[in-house]
Amino acid sequence: MVSIVRVVGERGKEIGSILWRCVYSFSLTLLCSAGLAFIPQGTEFLRLVSDPGWTFPIFIFSVASWSTAAWYSARLTLGRVFDGTSLLDRTDTPFVNSIRMWLPRFLGIVPASVLSIQFQRLGQPALALACFLTAFAMGVFVLKRRAWFASRFRGFEGQTSSIRFESLQGRTVLTVALAILLTFALLFAVWLRPVEVTRYVTAPALLCFAFASWILFGDLVLTYSFKQARLPSMAALPLLLFIVFSLWNDNHQVRLLPIAADDPAPIRRKIDAHLDDWLQARVASGTLVPGRPFPLFVVAAEGGGIRAAYWTGMVLAKLQDDSGARFGRHLFALSGVSGGSLGSSAFAALLADAGGNDLATAYCARGGRDTPYQECMRKVLQRDFLSPTLGYMLYPDMLQRFLPFAIAAADRARAMEAGWEQGWLSATGNDRFARRFDQLWAADGAMNVPSLLLNATLVDGGSRIIASDLIIDGSFPDAYDALDPVLDLHQMSLGTAVHNSARFSYISPAGTVSACRAGKELVACAPGRERAPWGRIIDGGYFENSGVESVRDLLFAMRPALARWRERGYDIDPAVIVISNSPDALAPKEKQDPAGARMDTTFLSELLAPPLGLFNTRTARATFAVTAERRDMAVILPAGPARFLWFGMPSETHTPLGWALAGKSFKGIDALLAPPHDSKQPFEVVLKRLPPP
Repeated sequence: MVSIVRVVGERGKEIGSILWRCVYSFSLTLLCSAGLAFIPQGTEFLRLVSDPGWTFPIFIFSVASWSTAAWYSARLTLGRVFDGTSLLDRTDTPFVNSIRMWLPRFLGIVPASVLSIQFQRLGQPALALACFLTAFAMGVFVLKRRAWFASRFRGFEGQTSSIRFESLQGRTVLTVALAILLTFALLFAVWLRPVEVTRYVTAPALLCFAFASWILFGDLVLTYSFKQARLPSMAALPLLLFIVFSLWNDNHQVRLLPIAADDPAPIRRKIDAHLDDWLQARVASGTLVPGRPFPLFVVAAEGGGIRAAYWTGMVLAKLQDDSGARFGRHLFALSGVSGGSLGSSAFAALLADAGGNDLATAYCARGGRDTPYQECMRKVLQRDFLSPTLGYMLYPDMLQRFLPFAIAAADRARAMEAGWEQGWLSATGNDRFARRFDQLWAADGAMNVPSLLLNATLVDGGSRIIASDLIIDGSFPDAYDALDPVLDLHQMSLGTAVHNSARFSYISPAGTVSACRAGKELVACAPGRERAPWGRIIDGGYFENSGVESVRDLLFAMRPALARWRERGYDIDPAVIVISNSPDALAPKEKQDPAGARMDTTFLSELLAPPLGLFNTRTARATFAVTAERRDMAVILPAGPARFLWFGMPSETHTPLGWALAGKSFKGIDALLAPPHDSKQPFEVVLKRLPPP
């Protein structure tokens, strides 16, 4: 027994020495292959490359690059004999040499093999075959290359193979140097032109190229080169730099527009006064008359990345198109979280364009005479917003993590916002998403543009911080006003305001907000004022993912004004529309049935139970808020027709949380808009409540 334990221990030390020598190629290849295969977002990534164009050929090339880097790096680091002092260098047993030979070959075929199986599971046999052929070609190459090419390694005297070698030939060094230079070329290309580059090099390809880059740099630079110089391996150095330099390299300051001398004052309205003005504008237009019901809608749009953005935008656009553009005149406010904020803001911006007659001449509206809002919403949102952000995260912003100073231009948040701004510009021909947030309500038709409440969460304290044209006062308990005069956010663009609500880690970083100070006191911001970090903003879904809590607060604040108008004989008929992209988001009216509970896993429960519980409360809190709002409508508002309307998505169209969807997923959501509609899509109910034109 003792001898067995000794042998197992020796083998364990040998295996550990081998894996540490090629830790980057081994860990990144296996873990990242498993991530693409088993994480839901990885599955949706792979669907992106099935769209027509150059995306799949570039993806296959990136997979081949990753496979080659894994095999090549492991082959060099395991085969090279350095100073002979480490266990791996001293050991020349058949067991160790067999691992030296076969582990690199195994790593070389893993990525394409796993992806081939995954594409087959996704119903893409052609793509599965292409990945299989890539794996097969890689396997044949690593097995037969010595028969095809002369050996480039100088082995020990008397050996018949070159598994172990003492030096590299010049061509090998040149190959490695060229590969690393190409990595930096891709880094600067993504940095300078994130949207244009990632139109072809999409998120899956970027990931594979990044894996190849990290493997080459980690194994050959941090391990091989240091060992060759008779220094310890620096494989753990990036982790140390990441931790230490995080004290000084925060480059995620919320992006602000430059201040100009002729900038107008910020547009802010008190809820009570603005509601009076909004209703008075309807009286002046003749749509609000005494004694006739006048529907007033307030919308809550749930978070959920691009899935939420597209569903929210398309529901609102369809209501606007099907009503002959009447729905928007009855829409008072939109409360959004994450993707719901993007869809809501896009719809509000289209209404602003319509008020200025820009929508009629917009490129996006030319193909849909009867459905201009839906056509424009498709052209704005049917885009890959993930790839520019992921490109920044994997390249310039990843480099930033290992530098002791901040480079604002490397912030990946800028890539996300640039994607939205360019998407809007190419679809409509104007730069409304790049303009100052409050200027959405600056034109003459501002009374036809609904108010926005874009909900974010403050990291330090966990409270809401809401960006709105409405003044966030005591009517919103425990909430901060993002446009408070002391906070340096007045110069943020519409795209930045949306992104602050949609900073779901780790794709989007927490944004740092500054406040203006005079000594120790906070004072109203002005040019020349001292600014200091005040807090960090993250996705509004961390607080509550449906946007309903802010709707509830808004309705309570509206009650005095609505009561005054009713006393004057006007029949204001408020209703809440909740746009949810989570299947079965409505909780039961009574207690939960234990039969419906589930326990997903017991694997690593000591470690995973706390974060899983916190993450799942994100959805549960939204479900509770929506259900409680439906219950409370009878208390907040007088009796009347349906006060609560819920637009939901069935589980068949549910997609993973992210900022990119395949064309098939977009078409699945579009199919929900076509009649007949079930109770989860009450389009007809909303349209019937609108007065005739």
